[in-house]
Amino acid sequence: MRSTTLLLIIFGFVVSGSAQSNATGSTVSGYTRLTDPLEQAFTVEVPTGWRTAAGLARRAALQINPYVRSLSPDKMTYLIVGDPILPSFSPPSQMGNAIGYREGKLYDTGLGGLALVMHYLPGAEFARTYGETMLQGLCPSLKFSSASDRPDLARIASAVAPTVIPSRVDGGEARFTCMHNKQEMEVRVKAATRITNDNLMWAVILLGGFIAPKGHADEAEQILTHVANSMTFSQAWIQMQNNLSQQAAAAINRRMQETLRQERTFIQNLNSVDQSFESMDELVSGFSTYHDARTGDDYSLSNTNPYKWIDDSTGRIVSTPTNNKPIWGPALSALPRGTQ
Repeated sequence: MRSTTLLLIIFGFVVSGSAQSNATGSTVSGYTRLTDPLEQAFTVEVPTGWRTAAGLARRAALQINPYVRSLSPDKMTYLIVGDPILPSFSPPSQMGNAIGYREGKLYDTGLGGLALVMHYLPGAEFARTYGETMLQGLCPSLKFSSASDRPDLARIASAVAPTVIPSRVDGGEARFTCMHNKQEMEVRVKAATRITNDNLMWAVILLGGFIAPKGHADEAEQILTHVANSMTFSQAWIQMQNNLSQQAAAAINRRMQETLRQERTFIQNLNSVDQSFESMDELVSGFSTYHDARTGDDYSLSNTNPYKWIDDSTGRIVSTPTNNKPIWGPALSALPRGTQ
């Protein structure tokens, strides 16, 4: 199948304003600067005293996903920047259909990265889809409230992640409600997506959001704004990544195998932050053992949303309330209950 590689860094949710902004919510006393533990690719300021997982998830030499998750001490506010398991995307085509590359097909792009055949989702539509598929496992009774286009997010994303490939960028926001610890919550997801003008490839170049108690969404947004604005990539890492892009793909990917193995440790930390947020609802649901037949590993996970899926390359675990994979489900394997 013909493909074009769209070389983009998914920077996460980036907003306008100074990176030194002091806007904070009332629950934050200060910020602590963290460094990506794997590659020292970026630093980011996160709320002091919050439980945070941050890093650079690398699917392949040229496919990288920075992410940040931060959970308040009372486990009631959860910040989201980027996502470690997002692939790139390729819209379905007549030629692709003819050779078996239909919607839902996951394939190797030729540089060791993964692409999923899926129709293009503009920013607002992607934000809604992400919330409905990836966040429903974190906050029960998730319900969609509204979606809106956000041209400002498209402009910001284009400035932060420029490309010479003729493309279109669409920004948008989706809002939801859910229940957490018997309280009504507000959820906001912001996204910008970019598709090439030749309709061969598209990617998510901006993604962020939060889950917060009703009435405290604006405070959470201020905190998220500060976190996202503070993300700074190292010039040395940028130069290294530029050098990688000029080398042979096979050699690049051989050299990345050790990094991929190390990454699983940090993804386990990210999974545990999710579980800590979900634990507020576990008094009713309890725990079960889930088994990964491929690796032989067992996991003790919340029953709040009983269906579990694992990303084979990173170890990232996603929960859903029904036996339906997230929209990029071909990249995930079922994690059944009990030792198999």
